[in-house]
Amino acid sequence: MEEILYAYWLSNLDGVGSKTVRALLEYAGSLQDIWNLSQKDLDEAPLMLTLPVKKLILSSRDESAVKKSFEEMQKKGINFYHPGHPEYPRKLKYIYDPPQGIYVKGKLPDPDVLSIAMVGARNCSEYGKMMARKIATSLAGAGIQIISGMARGIDGISQETALEAGGYTCGVLGCGVDICYPEENRGLYEKLVTSGGLISEYHPGTAARSGLFPMRNRIISALSDIVIVVEARERSGSLITADQALEQGRDVYALPGRVCDGLSQGCNRLIKQGAGIILSADDFLKEIAAGFRVTASQGEAETEKADSEKAETEKAGAVQLSLSASCLLSDDEKRLLSVMDYTPKGIGELCDGSGLDTGRIYGCLMQLSLKGYILQKGSRYLLPHV
Repeated sequence: MEEILYAYWLSNLDGVGSKTVRALLEYAGSLQDIWNLSQKDLDEAPLMLTLPVKKLILSSRDESAVKKSFEEMQKKGINFYHPGHPEYPRKLKYIYDPPQGIYVKGKLPDPDVLSIAMVGARNCSEYGKMMARKIATSLAGAGIQIISGMARGIDGISQETALEAGGYTCGVLGCGVDICYPEENRGLYEKLVTSGGLISEYHPGTAARSGLFPMRNRIISALSDIVIVVEARERSGSLITADQALEQGRDVYALPGRVCDGLSQGCNRLIKQGAGIILSADDFLKEIAAGFRVTASQGEAETEKADSEKAETEKAGAVQLSLSASCLLSDDEKRLLSVMDYTPKGIGELCDGSGLDTGRIYGCLMQLSLKGYILQKGSRYLLPHV
């Protein structure tokens, strides 16, 4: 069998989680070697496997049944990827307890585009709903991917709004990707299948259970570069996502609220502990764009210091590089890049030259900075020298 079938077989064994698979891999050496383990091997292995798990591993090794199950899954529009597969998201590979397999309907997030998680209370307030819509609209309009859990409340509202704004969003589920939970989000679920993506580490047919949702939160944060918590009580799943994001080295932002409001207690606590404050979508876009520009500028400063004598002779090369690289950019990014040169320009000049509004300008500046195509000098922007 192919390696992906061995991985698929293991992923479909109830009671065999990612930690058990890693232990089996360490003991056996490969997925195929796990398939070939004998009863004696399993009994002698220092793996602490329960008797039911040992019996399941031995009794489920039916090659034709595995192949048939895999093909039936694919016919339902579901793909399966394991860590050795080229489509497996690289952001998941290096986190604590990475999933040993993911099931996908629709499209995976583009690894080269900024992704932001938006999470929050299920029973959110009107204030939370309003802010979630405003933030998601601006982020999607700036070309940022939205990652969330398709739950009722802030999650679903953020994702629905992102789709309405023409953006991409991915739902990470606490059940199989062939199951819509909650049922009230059926419309969103169908849209994600066709215009976004759905991901789960649980095999198809796995029903939603409360114990599965905290585990999926580590995938939400891992797939994201930044996590935004819109509303959260003092103890909530959103705070679990925020904690895991910090452990994974992601930035966390929170929407502040009244100190007497229960739905804002979690967010206010995150801010007290050092999380970023999101007061408006435009301010947030400016802040994260500046953060990416600082990183790019530092790297550029080192390059210019080392190669200053070559800067003038390579201007033409820089222009050609920018033009050829622009084929990888969005139409808005191409328009903005076309009006930029080595003379620093302000936001007003860029708006006038490109015809883009301020919100889209900031989104493009962030993406171009992230990709290393532009620099900032004060409040102005220019192309870097190569």
